[in-house]
Amino acid sequence: MTNLSETGACSWCGVSTSHSLLERNYLRRNVYVCGGCKQKTVQCRYCTHMAKVGEHWDDELCAEHDGSIASFKRLNMKIDDLSKFAELFERDSVNLMRVGKIAAGTAAGVTVFAPLALLAAPALAASLGAAGLLGAAGTGTAISTLSGAALTSASLAAIGGGTMMGGVVLVTAAGAAMGAYQGGMISNGYFGAIDHFGIRKINHGKKSRKHAIVFVNGFLSQANHDVEDWTNHLGDYFDESAWYHADWEATNLRKLGNSLTKAPELAGTEMLKVLGRKATKAAGKKLGPFSLVNSLADVIGNPWHSTMVKAGMTGLLLADAIARTPGWTFTLAGHSLGARAIYYALEALSTRGSKAQVDNVYLLGGAVGGAEKDHEGWKAAAGAVSGKIYNCFSEQDHVLKYLYEYANGGMSQAIGYHGIDLKHRKIENLDCSDLVDGHTKWKDAFGSILSHVND
Repeated sequence: MTNLSETGACSWCGVSTSHSLLERNYLRRNVYVCGGCKQKTVQCRYCTHMAKVGEHWDDELCAEHDGSIASFKRLNMKIDDLSKFAELFERDSVNLMRVGKIAAGTAAGVTVFAPLALLAAPALAASLGAAGLLGAAGTGTAISTLSGAALTSASLAAIGGGTMMGGVVLVTAAGAAMGAYQGGMISNGYFGAIDHFGIRKINHGKKSRKHAIVFVNGFLSQANHDVEDWTNHLGDYFDESAWYHADWEATNLRKLGNSLTKAPELAGTEMLKVLGRKATKAAGKKLGPFSLVNSLADVIGNPWHSTMVKAGMTGLLLADAIARTPGWTFTLAGHSLGARAIYYALEALSTRGSKAQVDNVYLLGGAVGGAEKDHEGWKAAAGAVSGKIYNCFSEQDHVLKYLYEYANGGMSQAIGYHGIDLKHRKIENLDCSDLVDGHTKWKDAFGSILSHVND
């Protein structure tokens, strides 16, 4: 006799719930409806969890068995130490499929990143919509009250992705998902795509303090992963706080760092222009609807653009880790592309609707845009902090002036050279031109910057 309902974790929303029978079948598996997100499901071929059903297909495997996530039961996991974030990705089931292609693009002005084979745009959009994270449809109807094709269509429209290829998925504005089921599904997709990602504890601090400073590197010049170039300049600041370092893309960051530090002094700016032209060559193609996939592949294959994309993904992983650590507050400090990662972390955290967990932020030579067109993003980022964002810029940072601007086709001006062009009570631009005479010299000035801000 066919069960009128099945209980299991849903591969759409990640929640373990009851699935009501919708369609009894004989040549295919019975179709159910998730009691949480209202999406269609079928039973996984290998376990009692529920797989996804689309318009013309049924998934064979649930999200655990197809490798999309490591564990349903840990998707909503809370932690008491950032270094335990990796436990979210400990696998409970055999990964019967291999996934991991990456794409990035822009839909209606919103940055999106995704593992191509992992989550289809309609799938995650509908999941976020059903969870109430995308607001109302154009008709004014709450997207979370819709179902089926109407839910998918309205959700895609809300993120501006209705006409984009399946696989360009995640909106940074969906930060409300961080720290919960949907955030866990997103992080599971990104975790394997970021080489060497991890959050290491460097110093335990005072147990009762429950405050931490997190360092995020940009270009690296050393083979090891120590953070003495940060901690040597802390002085007495944060001596009671725990210290963490967010590791990510170490190999690519070293390659980029070495190419800069080995450049002949006199030919430096010319070399940076050449590197910038090379970096922008693939990205400069006009992206039409049919050339999008190939052009994005070219961009992702370029070390500079690849690392910029992955900085955004790293930021969302960091945001999810912070959101899973209740009761803690954080100071964030990032250099170069590390500052870019922090920007995306703040954007994601800004929409959570809870008390800000980030106190202050120090951005040193940030490789992220700060012009007028970036105002909304920076307003959102500022909303995620209870203190201030201290943006440190230097007019002697030629890496940002030449490599960054050439690589971005002149369409973005780095905050580490030009500052953030926005007057906001939580954003303070600090001119460090007298302290910093090159992109690799920023961390040497960190102590002086802390003294200026805190004394």
